Amino acid sequence: MFGVIRASIRAFVVGVAMGVLFAPRPGAETRRMLNERITNAINQLLELAALPPVQPEQARTNGHTERPSTTPKPSRPANTDARSS
Repeated sequence: MFGVIRASIRAFVVGVAMGVLFAPRPGAETRRMLNERITNAINQLLELAALPPVQPEQARTNGHTERPSTTPKPSRPANTDARSS
């Protein structure tokens, strides 16, 4: 299973490399375009990493200020076993 995944990843990388090498635009333009795309991707990643931390209370309530009211589940009386009935 992992061999197939590894071969697929290798084929993808080789395909990308061949596509970049034999692209129908000049090398300088291709390098400029790749540099812009990589820079944009890194900037987006850094922006995501710079998000403010989520407060524990917001994490418990999924960002809402108060928890939605739910009816509690009925609980079974103690020391009862459904198999013994």
